[in-house]
Amino acid sequence: MTLLVDIGNSRVKWAWLSSDGTLGGQSASDYSGWSLQDWSEALFGAGDVSRVLAASVADDSVDGLLVAAARRAGAADVTFVETTREAAGVRNGYADPALLGVDRWVAAIGGYAHARGACVVADVGTAATIDVVSADGRHLGGYIVPGPELMVASLLSSTSDLGERHVASGGSIAEAGFADNTRDAIERGCRLAVAALVDRCVMDAAEAVGPGPRLLVTGGAAAAVLPHLGSPAEHLPDLVLRGLAVLAGKTT
Repeated sequence: MTLLVDIGNSRVKWAWLSSDGTLGGQSASDYSGWSLQDWSEALFGAGDVSRVLAASVADDSVDGLLVAAARRAGAADVTFVETTREAAGVRNGYADPALLGVDRWVAAIGGYAHARGACVVADVGTAATIDVVSADGRHLGGYIVPGPELMVASLLSSTSDLGERHVASGGSIAEAGFADNTRDAIERGCRLAVAALVDRCVMDAAEAVGPGPRLLVTGGAAAAVLPHLGSPAEHLPDLVLRGLAVLAGKTT
């Protein structure tokens, strides 16, 4: 079988792709401090792997651990996807295609294949990225902003009046309305800020590509933003893996 791997800034996600094109359930974990043994046990302990297809925004040392673990497990082919001018019906909107992050590229491919038409892909993690693809597969570009947790951390570390004395209230991430304490004001405001940007992108995308682009939301922090969206959205936690499956030449 083929193992599909999505290595982000802090988390790794993976799923098995069977020979008949069936994509298995997604697994995910923080990988900070992982050893070769950790990579081997987590990703390769439950399957007979022949091929690994990965999208990674991590550094070479992390990618090297994945390669070593895959070789140890007997994988004959380990391939890291690169951003290209065109793939799977999607045409890169960047003047220099290589400058578009591979995670955004693969998510756009997965989103376009899922939507079978125009879509807005919001990937909310350490960073929040938003990309738009038209009905005919043109990638129109997008935005990158800090994710909600990074926004919170930036405020707490960079603003002298906002420190650890403002402890979390324990409120639900789905709570809306004006906050009545500083910590909730920070956390709720950061979630709403990302949600508002996503909603604005859906509105702008409708003007650019026509009414009805589908909003697809993925990423480890998606759950913090989804309750605050005004636009109808589909939550696809495995969207990058779906894109990898498309690139693997399989049907998701």
